[in-house]
Order: sequence, then C-alpha cells, then structure tokens
Amino acid sequence: MKKLLIVVSIIYISACSPGLKNLQLYKEDIQKYYESGMYGLEAREIVEDALEEIKNAPSVLNPAVVFDVDETTLSNYKHIKAISFGYLPVHWEKWLDESKGEAILQTKYLYDYLVDHNYKIIFITARSESQYESTYKNLIDEGYTKIDTLICKPLKYPKLPSAVFKERERKNLTEAGFNIVACVGDQESDLFGEYTGIKVKLPNYMYIVD
Repeated sequence: MKKLLIVVSIIYISACSPGLKNLQLYKEDIQKYYESGMYGLEAREIVEDALEEIKNAPSVLNPAVVFDVDETTLSNYKHIKAISFGYLPVHWEKWLDESKGEAILQTKYLYDYLVDHNYKIIFITARSESQYESTYKNLIDEGYTKIDTLICKPLKYPKLPSAVFKERERKNLTEAGFNIVACVGDQESDLFGEYTGIKVKLPNYMYIVD
C-alpha cells in the first residue's frame, strides 16, 4: 500500500508541475533574453509596428502620446539583475533617487520621431511624486529632453492601483484638450481602460504591476 501511495504521489506531483524547473534556471533564461539581443529585437519589432499605426492614424489637433517610465522609456535591468531579479523596496527607492535608469533605445527611436513631428510628450508613472525630480533628471540625462508633462503618483494615494491612477490621468488630459494618439507601456496596467489611443505593449519578463 505504501508503494502505491508513493507512486500515486509521484504521478500527482508530476501532473501538477508540468515543465517546471529550478528558479535559478528561469533567472538565467531572463538574463539571456535581455543580454543576447532578443529583447532589443522584440522591442524594435513592436515599435516599428506602432510607428506605422501612428503614421496612418487620422490627424487631430493637439496630438499627444503617453509613455510609462520604468521598463518603457528607462531600463532598470542593471539594478534588478544586481539583486537577483527580486524586489527590495529600500534598494529600489535608492536606485530611483540616483537617476541611473538607462534609455531604452527602441522607445527612444519612437520618441524622437514623435518629437520631430510635433506630438506632445506625456509621461505618466506610478513612481511617487517624491521621486519627481530624480525621474525628470533621469529622463533628461538619457535624452528625453522634450517633456510636456510628467505625472507621478500622488503621495495621498499610495494604494491606488496603477491601472486606475493612469486611466484617471489620461481622462484628465483628454478633458484638458490633449488628443491621445497612442499609449506606450510595458504593463497591462499601463494600457488599461479608456483614453489610450493605439496601445503599444513592450515586453517585460521581470515583474508585473497591477
């Protein structure tokens, strides 16, 4: 009977964990993806498709494109890799304060086109408004020198889901007269809801934000 139970247990475990492997191997896969050029190729294809859609979109007055910041315009890969693809709030806050994020070249390519064609450039980030200055500096330092609006999450709403916060801000912008042609982000929460225009979803295999 014990042997039968062992066999049944092995079968049950195998059935419940198909294809699973050690966590370290997943981390190695992510590192390979980001460092071998695969991320760049995937992001470039997405951006080129988005650019064609934007070029073919109807002309509007006061056109604007909304960008997320983390893993959309600025990469935090170096920091995330340094802490073994985890999340340590104190270290994360310190990293943001140091303005060390690096421009994502594929997004920068799209950004440059939009700037050259007189689109309003809006950044909406779930970073706290206490990090407004360091975020603004980081964007400027990395070549995002035209910033029409940078919106950070208010301190009074620390638990407000990013998806709700960002949709609310896009609604406010629309009511203020901006015509949002496209919205660029790496999270579904960046693109959730209305007032997005063309949705441009960049890859992020490191974390998920609500």
